[in-house]
Amino acid sequence: MRSTFWPRPISFSTLLGLLAVLGGCGNLPTGPHGLNGVALSESQYEHIRSLAGEWHLVDDSQLGNEIEADANRAFITYEVSSAGNSVIEKLFVGEEGEMTTVYHMEDGQLLMVHYCSLGNQPYMVAVPSENGDIVFELVRVGNMKSKNDLHISSHSMEFHSDDEMTQHWGSTKDQQATEPIGFRVKRLR
Repeated sequence: MRSTFWPRPISFSTLLGLLAVLGGCGNLPTGPHGLNGVALSESQYEHIRSLAGEWHLVDDSQLGNEIEADANRAFITYEVSSAGNSVIEKLFVGEEGEMTTVYHMEDGQLLMVHYCSLGNQPYMVAVPSENGDIVFELVRVGNMKSKNDLHISSHSMEFHSDDEMTQHWGSTKDQQATEPIGFRVKRLR
């Protein structure tokens, strides 16, 4: 009885040719969508999961404004949620302008959705970086009325140690980049 899946027998030389073609698949792309990119995204996600806890402002500036760093008050919190399938970041904890960012894996890529105090939701994807930092690029912005509206357009985490990092945020208004902002935070254990 012949198989309906493969209508005729495979010769030994055809089998060897097929194996040679499949063997060449080791040269898959290493970008965010390739196999190496999946491993990188998973490693980056595990790094973000390891940030769980309270992070405090180290210096006295945020968003270009001078503020008083308070060792008794969290500036950013990270919480692993959804049985480990998402990480919830809260920025400006307890403030009127508190914002939430959710990090998660989707189709082998590390994604983030930033729920901004401006009312829009930038969607970003992690891209490879050379120094172990985690860098996100904008994919799209939800709930934005005009492409000229102010919105967050890039984000990165620069790690100084397991318990200290600088977050960088880029924004765009009128389709032009604005002055990037950053702040250094430290996790107190």
